[in-house]
Amino acid sequence: MVKIPFCEFCVKTRVLCQKCQSLIDSGRYSWLDVEVSDALLKVSRKMNLSEVEYVKSYEVDDLLIILLRNVKRIPRGAFMQLEKELSSIIGRSVKGVEHGGVNEVIAQLVSPAKLLTISTSWLPDGTTETVVKIPSRELRRLPIKPERLQAIISQISGATVKVELVKERELRV
Repeated sequence: MVKIPFCEFCVKTRVLCQKCQSLIDSGRYSWLDVEVSDALLKVSRKMNLSEVEYVKSYEVDDLLIILLRNVKRIPRGAFMQLEKELSSIIGRSVKGVEHGGVNEVIAQLVSPAKLLTISTSWLPDGTTETVVKIPSRELRRLPIKPERLQAIISQISGATVKVELVKERELRV
């Protein structure tokens, strides 16, 4: 059975106990997370997701990004099947992402487009800014628009992120 932050009974009935309600009231989770948890429970009856742990979901236009732990233990074909099953249950496109370091999450969100670089700059005021450079020829392969990608990476990582498209001419200099 997939590990979720809510009680299985609460997810199925949509009537939350005090513990589950406090998770939503605190802002850590939303009703979207309850819906995704329900979909994961339904899929886990068909597939072995005992190692998988649900972290959080994010909405980007018509795409739903689901952060999961221990997804790398699932074969690639089974993971694609998981995304497909979740899409059919939830009713919109789903992209599953392994929760890990910022660079790993960025690479998975950008996929199938190729990344040029991911660099972190330390600013004088003590904050950091992560700059993601993507070749402009890869723009059509990006699953998410660069502006939305920037916002969603910032939301997931809690860091300031800037996504730049680099033209071919700038690469050869």
